[in-house]
Amino acid sequence: MQNITKYILFTFTSAWIIQAIISNDVNSGSIAQMMEASYLSSLNMLTPTIGALIARARFSEMGWNPRFSSNSKLLLFALLMPTVFTLVGAGLYFLVFPDDFDTSGKLLSESELDALAEFKADGRSYADFVTGEIVSSVFSFYLIIAIFWGLCEEIGWRGFLYPELKKYTRRTKALILGGVIHGAWHFPLMVLMGYEYGTDYIGAPFLGLFAFCIFTVSTGIISDYLYVKSKSIWFPAIFHGAVNTSFNPRFLRGDEHPERTIFGPAEIGLISGIPIVISAAVILYIENKNEKLQYEEI
Repeated sequence: MQNITKYILFTFTSAWIIQAIISNDVNSGSIAQMMEASYLSSLNMLTPTIGALIARARFSEMGWNPRFSSNSKLLLFALLMPTVFTLVGAGLYFLVFPDDFDTSGKLLSESELDALAEFKADGRSYADFVTGEIVSSVFSFYLIIAIFWGLCEEIGWRGFLYPELKKYTRRTKALILGGVIHGAWHFPLMVLMGYEYGTDYIGAPFLGLFAFCIFTVSTGIISDYLYVKSKSIWFPAIFHGAVNTSFNPRFLRGDEHPERTIFGPAEIGLISGIPIVISAAVILYIENKNEKLQYEEI
């Protein structure tokens, strides 16, 4: 337990200080401070790895052999399911709030608007533009970079914290507790700069903290499953990177109801996150059932 305490103290103290500076830089709006925020964001994602080092994690036992050929189904799951979760979740959100569905591109950035203009100049539709964004979210070069930064986090969360928690409590409790800890690690960014949900959503800021922890508990269960089954730290890292680069449904959302971001359409919403929650619940149920059967056999 002492190692867990060391890990949490360092990871949270360093990350929360960094996140407070990032929030100040972003809120200032100056170009220089925005660049600083970008650099600090990378440092922030390194804190779980450094925390694991301080806690004397056994890096050699984390599973550095990719094992891709023997775990092809898990690899496809890690790569593709984040986009599937996002699309199905966005569909649920727009079923509940159909008036939010919009194809005018109101929430696109300048670079995205330029890309859309090129699509239209070539005679292609908004649907073609969205399809292109979905495909690029899965196969873009940025995914490789996202996997690297995902690895920096997964070394700390799945490689160290989750196995340590399982030594002291039952699997289900360990996975829930680990997910809440992972979610709380993001709290300064969420409270100080509106990370993920903005600042004007229903129940801000506390409902957002709760909703995000539901998301991190669910993705944590899935990531732990990938890690345990593959015996390779690369699989949760790939899943983490794919989640971070998955298609953003803002391409299909209007700007009339910013207070609804707590519900979706991104996969962190209370409605749009339902597919991830269900998937995590099914995995947890099956794994616990298998563990119980193995115990009875023994």
